[in-house]
Amino acid sequence: MSPRTTFLLTLAGVLLVGAPLPLLTRVAEQSPAETSAEAAVRQPVYATLRFTGTPQAFRLRGSKDAWKEMDAASPSQDFELELPLSGRIEIEVEARWESTEPQAVTLTLEPDGYESRSETQWKEAGSNTLHSIFTFIW
Repeated sequence: MSPRTTFLLTLAGVLLVGAPLPLLTRVAEQSPAETSAEAAVRQPVYATLRFTGTPQAFRLRGSKDAWKEMDAASPSQDFELELPLSGRIEIEVEARWESTEPQAVTLTLEPDGYESRSETQWKEAGSNTLHSIFTFIW
């Protein structure tokens, strides 16, 4: 076979294989109404909150939710939250300790049908408060 024929056959093969790729790899565009409707769907999520030391006050809230006061008498709290499980979820945590030593807070979320996620934040030495945002992505 001549080099020209080989080139044309190779080009034809590449075009036959490559032509449908944009159709196969195109991501379906969603309208803003569909996206906001999906984001509004909230599902129950089992959550565990663990912290070191004994905070004087402890509260948390999901994005755009009301603050939820937590019982700080026990170093571990189990509770349920209603969260939208799509994309990025932010949970704001505020805690206050009497001590200025470093303290840690770990938040674990376990939604049904999804892999659990956990994040730990530290309060700096010399400070009595922790104000942090825990970020989870599914």
